[in-house]
Amino acid sequence: MGADRNADERGTDVGRVNRRRFLGASGAALTALATGVGTATASFGSGVTSEDYTIESWDGTKLEATFYTPDASEPQPAVLMTHGWGAFRESPLTLPKAKHHAKQGYNVLTYDSRGFGGSEGTVGLDGPNEVKDAQRMVDWLANRPEVALDATDDPKVGMDGVSYAGGIQLSAAAADDRIDAVVPRITWNDLQYSLAPNGVIKIGWLSVLLGLGGISSSLIGPDTNIDPRLYDWYEEALETNEIPEAMLELNERRSFPYFDDYDTPTFLVQGWDDSLFKPIETVRTYRSLQDSGVESRLAFYEGGHAPEEITVPLDQRGHMNGLATTWFDRHLRDESADVPQSSTYLKQRGEFRTEDQFPPEDTEFVSYNLGDAAVDGDDRIERWSWWYDSEVTYTWDVRESAEWYGTPQVDLSLDVHGPEARIFVFMLRNGNPINGNGEAYRVEGSGVSRVSFEFPTFQRFVSPSDTFGLEIGVSSPWYLDSRESEGVTIRPGESSVRLPQRQQ
Repeated sequence: MGADRNADERGTDVGRVNRRRFLGASGAALTALATGVGTATASFGSGVTSEDYTIESWDGTKLEATFYTPDASEPQPAVLMTHGWGAFRESPLTLPKAKHHAKQGYNVLTYDSRGFGGSEGTVGLDGPNEVKDAQRMVDWLANRPEVALDATDDPKVGMDGVSYAGGIQLSAAAADDRIDAVVPRITWNDLQYSLAPNGVIKIGWLSVLLGLGGISSSLIGPDTNIDPRLYDWYEEALETNEIPEAMLELNERRSFPYFDDYDTPTFLVQGWDDSLFKPIETVRTYRSLQDSGVESRLAFYEGGHAPEEITVPLDQRGHMNGLATTWFDRHLRDESADVPQSSTYLKQRGEFRTEDQFPPEDTEFVSYNLGDAAVDGDDRIERWSWWYDSEVTYTWDVRESAEWYGTPQVDLSLDVHGPEARIFVFMLRNGNPINGNGEAYRVEGSGVSRVSFEFPTFQRFVSPSDTFGLEIGVSSPWYLDSRESEGVTIRPGESSVRLPQRQQ
């Protein structure tokens, strides 16, 4: 497929997934996302000026950038920022953060990532080219008289940004020790899990990302600045119901678990409602950093890659930006102020809470056995069956007032009918999915199998008047279902859920 094509072929428009047709078909649904959503930006206020630049990168590619400088009598540290996938440096989730940092006295350099906005080049999914672009921006900052230095050619610099801009922070910091601190927001830990969790392809988000990225880079023209291999791999995934091997290799090069000797102070920010990069991804990065002794902090807010991001109130955004400023003050200005180890937005109370560690020391796991639950449906579930439903729900009464806070564990015994099965799991409070997030899992081989996996991290307060539910299905509109499965039978007497719980 695409990985085997020569350079000339990569510029052509071949195969069943024609890029022009793909973008045209996607355009109506994605136009709102392409133009961006978010809160209105505030005026600059006094003391901050900006100037646009075209910066030539390591390979001659021209990248468009804006440099914000505060009114200061001596050089100040800098914050380097780019933007989310399919966006640009003045998008609503980037520009307000840049202005915030500038008003706090930081020089801020924002730039359009390679292939997006006004920048030249081919989008490589935060690959080696984008890493070198970020390093070139650090070089540029090191030669600005406004920017304070740690040493010659070594500026005092941190990075901030959401999603795609979060991914490049982790990759660039792993590659360049000059980056002193980062604030990756709503980004991935492992792209393989993000795009195909537990072996099940997240086709809905793959379609949105390719469509949105292409619209942004070419405005539905005949070609796009997206690496054409991504379209080839998309086609192959549709045909085979598997992630192509070449894409697995690409994902590894861009994923935190495969970086060596990462030691950059990292403040991770995650949205509770994120369905692209689920909360558990940030938790996994945080665990790795803590285990390695890297200074790291963790914060959750309401939002992420979800409709809830649009309605995040200004005070909540301001709180998160304030924490980011404190993180930079600590690592770029050597101030004593610190960010709490864990900051959690409590949806039911509309407020933030801080903790000395995550998960808190008093968290314990409480087991709910499926054999003890009330059952809505049959234990056997199939897709397109005359006799069986495609999902079954197990429900328990909550035993006591408590807080569910952390990463649940699911342990299921399944009788697989056919060569494989793909199950889709939701956890419910009073019949409603928690945070809208579920988990997918692919089970290989027929017969009885036991599967165990972590469910996306969440937080909820509950009382004895509430119910807890586990919904298991074999079909999802956001994923590729199995084409070979004849369904599964849940073995409830041998299955359970373990919830992280704190007493109230």
